[in-house]
Amino acid sequence: MSYTVRESSDYSGHPLELYRFSLGAQQWLFTSADHVVTYGEDEYQPIFIKRSGFDKGSDARKSTMDIEVAASNPLALLFRTGWLTGILVITIYRHHNEDSEFSVLWKGRITGCKWSGSVATLVSDSVFTLFQRAGLRRVYQVGCPHVLFGEACSLAAASWQIAETVTAALDRQITAAGISAYGSGYFLGGMLQFGDELRLITSHTGDIITLVDSIGGLLEGAAVTLWPGCAHTMNACLNKFNNIDNYGGLPFLPTKNPFGGDALV
Repeated sequence: MSYTVRESSDYSGHPLELYRFSLGAQQWLFTSADHVVTYGEDEYQPIFIKRSGFDKGSDARKSTMDIEVAASNPLALLFRTGWLTGILVITIYRHHNEDSEFSVLWKGRITGCKWSGSVATLVSDSVFTLFQRAGLRRVYQVGCPHVLFGEACSLAAASWQIAETVTAALDRQITAAGISAYGSGYFLGGMLQFGDELRLITSHTGDIITLVDSIGGLLEGAAVTLWPGCAHTMNACLNKFNNIDNYGGLPFLPTKNPFGGDALV
């Protein structure tokens, strides 16, 4: 019996759903069934999870869905600081027991989490909401718009990574003796990696850096990788990275706006 026939049947359907959550290379695989479900090479673990309904209207960009999980679920804990390292994508597959077909029911992104007692509610927008965003436009500006180590910047991140050992760690503040040799501010705006976790560096003074958010398990003796930050100025591009040929800013823009209506002197 096909998926479509079971789905429309009054008595033959035995539906269950698979929930795939992805954040970069990390994945969480859950199912609403009471047993492990295998799909492809992946195993979906049974947990408490349920979802709200959603509208299939003419404008898919307006669709939203709430997904309830236990407050202790690792997905809910990701939002404990209100900040994620990337976009948390969800794909829901619908399936009927004793049937081999799987159908994609929903694909979207998790935009937030709300707690109420022992339950956490993950809020999801449809993937089509991304189509509402205006594309990035390059503007006339003095500072460089290029992403450090991006394609336009052309610098290779691997050539600038620095391996260090943590000598002290307190919440978001990390000490590594070797980084003082680079001078204060060298790593400001850069990144620190510990295992699969990446964090923005918001401050660097001497051998101490401050991260935008703490990393669980990052303790004294841990091996980390750091990358410097870029001020996106002509001076930083020339003297810090020796990459002035790829500087994307316009440092010699006139301070007087020729379109402002005033006479130019």
